[in-house]
Amino acid sequence: MKTLSIKSGFILFSISFLIFSCAPRLSSSFVKEGYTDKTYSKIAVIGISNDLTSRLAFERTAVNLFKNNGINVVQGIDIFPQNMSEKDQQPANLIKIIKDNNLDGVITMSLISTNDGHRYQQGNSYSVPAGYYKVGKHIYQRYITVSEPGYYVPTKSYVIEAVLYNLKGELVEGKETWVWTGESSLVDPYSLQSAALTFSQQMVGQIIKDEIIIPK
Repeated sequence: MKTLSIKSGFILFSISFLIFSCAPRLSSSFVKEGYTDKTYSKIAVIGISNDLTSRLAFERTAVNLFKNNGINVVQGIDIFPQNMSEKDQQPANLIKIIKDNNLDGVITMSLISTNDGHRYQQGNSYSVPAGYYKVGKHIYQRYITVSEPGYYVPTKSYVIEAVLYNLKGELVEGKETWVWTGESSLVDPYSLQSAALTFSQQMVGQIIKDEIIIPK
């Protein structure tokens, strides 16, 4: 049977169906006008990635942080497998999964772009001996400062986006359900997995601080 990645599946899902004061924050965020119903009974957190390790990093970090703040969330992978078939990703089946699992909210986190660039690295400076000089009866060694030339080093940045969908009420294909979105650009993380961890911390921190979701 032909399968699609979870990323492709939820792009299809979105188009056809969903069409702490010191906490880390995202680069930008936007709340849909009129969004006031901020309590949820059960939210699925879904890391959209073809790489299973990255997906689990997204989901586990966010789920633990949300639970620590009194919000009932579950890992998306327990409900939406990593490689869902094309048939399973049809809107009607996704609606059934949501209803069967009593979900009234979904948060997706996905990598939307990877950018390669360069940054200037200042050269090192150090002192080297440069002869001697005499002051009265004393002889001192002279030093001069030598600076190495600067150079450019390659950089990699990941732009990651999160979207909160409010799935309360009657669900039909084509219903617009997003209520909040945020994104962040992470420069030179150790890996995509570490970027996922950092982003999840930023996302949950901002959602809690801005009261995008309020514990029941």
